[in-house]
Amino acid sequence: MIKKTFYVLSLLIIVFPAYTQQIKQERTIPSIDQIAPPYLSTTLLINPCLDISLSGFNDKDDNIIRMVNEAKAKYPANTCNNSALANKLFKARFLQYSTITLVDDPWNLDIKIVEQNKLISQCKDTVCLDKVLDAIISQLYPLYISIPTKFAPMSDNLCSSKVDLASDKKMDLVIKKLVASLSTDDNCGSKDFSDYVDNPIDEDKSKPYTNVLFDICKSNVGDLFIAECKMFGNQVNTQTWIYLLKPDIEPKLLFNSYNGPYYPLDSTCNGMPDFFTSGRYSSAEHQIVYYRYNGQQYEAAYSYMEVSISNGDDDMMIADLIEKKEIICK
Repeated sequence: MIKKTFYVLSLLIIVFPAYTQQIKQERTIPSIDQIAPPYLSTTLLINPCLDISLSGFNDKDDNIIRMVNEAKAKYPANTCNNSALANKLFKARFLQYSTITLVDDPWNLDIKIVEQNKLISQCKDTVCLDKVLDAIISQLYPLYISIPTKFAPMSDNLCSSKVDLASDKKMDLVIKKLVASLSTDDNCGSKDFSDYVDNPIDEDKSKPYTNVLFDICKSNVGDLFIAECKMFGNQVNTQTWIYLLKPDIEPKLLFNSYNGPYYPLDSTCNGMPDFFTSGRYSSAEHQIVYYRYNGQQYEAAYSYMEVSISNGDDDMMIADLIEKKEIICK
């Protein structure tokens, strides 16, 4: 998260965290009876052989019955009558959609998963399915157990260096206008929340007050104005903007999200770092969106709902409701 700081009209230095510090932690695959996804669709994504009578879902509801039958129909006959095969199918599906939440380039892993699922769909009998599932598990399990656990953001590689534009009167005016526009009620709001801020400088009424935190830095495409709304109390998401600054030209919006902060990654596209946002919808759900630079602005390249499926203390997540768009990188 962004460190607390204070507003200085010409320049405000903020630390925007980026890379993810990683620690190694033993990772295991749960059994079918250990999972408790909150939605039937999420359950069927990783356990198509769900026994609806034991699931806790209403086994009298026609829509639920239809969803369960449709999930089973995608696989060869008798798949779900073979407990060993049903468990192997769960293991493969879990590895696919759990590993997506662990990698920083899910669009690459997604290509493999699409290929794997195509092979599954081509199976006409359980012998074929069994072989395909073995291949999927052998491909994904080493990756799943070897990826370090994401722990905490560390640094920022979006910028190459800081910029002080205080001596540039034209650009200083541009920045003032940007801060003023982002401080409106439609964005960060103009209400004085200084009672929530423990930095005494924030309470200096001789300075203009804003709920915008911003930084200015150099990047591969030029000077960037990076801003976000201050967060208060137990707030976890905030609106974030990235503008490209150029002399005598209106600032160009490169990125805007209500689910900031953002976290830059090691990978790049068209000369700029990729990054992701993690918007908290509930304690069990986060909307994860990966952005890539298309040469003009940042676009959402891959997103999913990270859903908790744990039925205990283990924090196990899978990717559901995946959406993707190919961004051509040169």
